[in-house]
Amino acid sequence: MEILNKLYNKKVILGITLSILLVAMCTVPGWAKLPGTQSKIADYTEGGHLETDFGAGFMAEWWYLNGDVRLVASDGEKRDGALHVVMAHQESPSMIGSSGAQLSHMLTFYGLHFDDGAANIGLNEMYINNTNVSDYIALNTTYVDYTYPDGVKRLYGSAVPGYNLEYTFDNVTMDLFFQTNVDKTIDESSQPLNFTTYEYSYGTLHGSIIIDGKKYTVTKGEGYFDHMIPVSDIPWPMDMHGWSWFEVTTKDYQAVAYATRSLIDGYDNYSYKHLTLLNKHNGKVLEQYSADEITITEEDWKDENEFNRKRPNMVTFSTPNLNVTVNASSVVDLNMSRPDKIGFIDFMAFQPENAIIQYNGDVEMGSAFYEYLVSDWGVMHP
Repeated sequence: MEILNKLYNKKVILGITLSILLVAMCTVPGWAKLPGTQSKIADYTEGGHLETDFGAGFMAEWWYLNGDVRLVASDGEKRDGALHVVMAHQESPSMIGSSGAQLSHMLTFYGLHFDDGAANIGLNEMYINNTNVSDYIALNTTYVDYTYPDGVKRLYGSAVPGYNLEYTFDNVTMDLFFQTNVDKTIDESSQPLNFTTYEYSYGTLHGSIIIDGKKYTVTKGEGYFDHMIPVSDIPWPMDMHGWSWFEVTTKDYQAVAYATRSLIDGYDNYSYKHLTLLNKHNGKVLEQYSADEITITEEDWKDENEFNRKRPNMVTFSTPNLNVTVNASSVVDLNMSRPDKIGFIDFMAFQPENAIIQYNGDVEMGSAFYEYLVSDWGVMHP
């Protein structure tokens, strides 16, 4: 069962060839620093799951943290940029090892992208015996606690009081704390992709990052956190043509959009659409829109001939009183395409400025993270 190959091309590209599908996620045992219940009402959407929890043939699960940060060293050096970290796992009774035992696929990757074009990225993956997965992921708990089996990458916590990330990869060590006061929002759909995503769409990042032995303190950091679970009876990328996702942060607002395309939709339409706008300062949801309330306009298409795909550089989600526009820059290609057509390629971008939120006549600009995914199966059924 082959998996993920190498990382990046000339555009800061993260290339990954995955065996059976997705970037997924896991957690660790223990819970040394936080008690089991972190909120007044027990919230079991924080912890990990298995495919048997959903009666599914395939399940992927990941926890995703991103942030727009300013880093300052003790000598006064300043670096502006963005980070993202994914901790993931995938479960399926079809993943069988040489001994005949079911396997769990563990995966984690990160990216640091700076406004001057510099980048640091890294990826780890392995298979472990499925009976051991609870040694690394806290299952069905009111908190997330995921430790990658190498012991130097851990995500743990809950919305109250916050999420801790301790993450070392080669020359980079991150010690970060994400704290949020926003309402949890949920994106979910049964078609074309059966998924649920639990989002804390805005929060602050604190802590430090060591790069090549030099320590930087996060003096300004704004972040986003989500927990996504797609399930299916077949590898989930085969259920859809692809998706479009973004989150935009401005002075007063946070906007999050999800949209998925069916195999029939191809590049031309979206069967599922959802857009949420929050007040960044008090965390309250201002607006939520779905389905025909939203018009999606995609422009400035780029042919990605290397992957037999295309993607828009610009996307706008429009409603009668809200328009959100993102322009893809600093694109990273997450290459999980497979010869057996069960994978995908996800074009991931960070826009450091000039992403636009127009709401009730108010116009603000800020930063954005943006993904445009095209599945292998979708390419076969344009």
